[in-house]
Amino acid sequence: MTNTTPKFYFAPLEGVTDRFLRAIHAKLFSDSAPDAYFAPFFTPTIDSPITDRDRAAVLPANNAGVPLIPQIMSNTPETFLCGARELYDMGYRTVNLNLGCPSGTVTARGRGAGFLSDPDALDRFFDGVFSDLLFSPHGGGMTLSVKTRLGVFSPDEFHDILPVYNCYPIHELILHPRVRKEMYKGDVHTDMTVYTDQNTALPLCVNGDLFTVSDLADISSALGHTPHAIMLGRGAVSNPMLFAQGRAYFAGESVPPTDKGRIYAFYEALREDAVSRLSGERHVLFRMKELFAYWIILFADAESHRRRLRKAATLAEFRTAAESLFADCELYPDAGFVGNAKMNG
Repeated sequence: MTNTTPKFYFAPLEGVTDRFLRAIHAKLFSDSAPDAYFAPFFTPTIDSPITDRDRAAVLPANNAGVPLIPQIMSNTPETFLCGARELYDMGYRTVNLNLGCPSGTVTARGRGAGFLSDPDALDRFFDGVFSDLLFSPHGGGMTLSVKTRLGVFSPDEFHDILPVYNCYPIHELILHPRVRKEMYKGDVHTDMTVYTDQNTALPLCVNGDLFTVSDLADISSALGHTPHAIMLGRGAVSNPMLFAQGRAYFAGESVPPTDKGRIYAFYEALREDAVSRLSGERHVLFRMKELFAYWIILFADAESHRRRLRKAATLAEFRTAAESLFADCELYPDAGFVGNAKMNG
């Protein structure tokens, strides 16, 4: 396998990878930041193409220094185009369509992964979108990438879905190789990633359970080549150095170990940000406990510290517990996300 470096993307995690975390990550890890950060989705309607809150999340002025790709959730060309035009007017020329969210409240409305149940409707959707001047190279010149799952109930559904994607000039196809009903449980269907790679000419971005450099090596071995692009979500929140480690691996260079000091700096910056903008200790505690659910699993012999962090009722208690964790515990070798160690409740 040749030493070529894929593109790296930071996946959107609603409620976690907001514009504040993106800005802090881009600043602290500027030497190893991803090629693009994907914003969590917004859902446009004809009457309200984008809410004030969603607009603030993607405004270029609020994402200075952060290469951002906004994401839309929609199941009609009309609503999708309403949202895309708003983004175009902000200066964006690439937008991502979410066909991967497995949430029941989303899929019950035929959006996200729920849209995958009807390949014919999906075909009509893309026909409507790519017929619009906004997505014509001779018109607006906006490009569309797609983040998808394999289907709703069975990976075999993708044999009818992939041909739909192949009919259209999709900028990149980002594949999370699970079906909707699997949520984030069980092993990913790596065989379907290989199948997709072999049966599409679209640029393929691999995603799903890529938590360590070993995982990146495994997917490359399965494909038989370096992926065009790699999207990291939970793994990158847990280990924000994973982008740098992945680049070093694919370049054939020595992979830098995860640096506990840099994880601590990430924590401190996010804690200070939460204190400065969130109202009340309860909201700050929820934010920090949510983030530590990703970080705690990097540390060896940390169960007692996890309990202290989870049970902390004040910011002072939480900060003391966090300081003890960083002082007392070392990181596992090849540390990475292995499951969500609950910190709330």
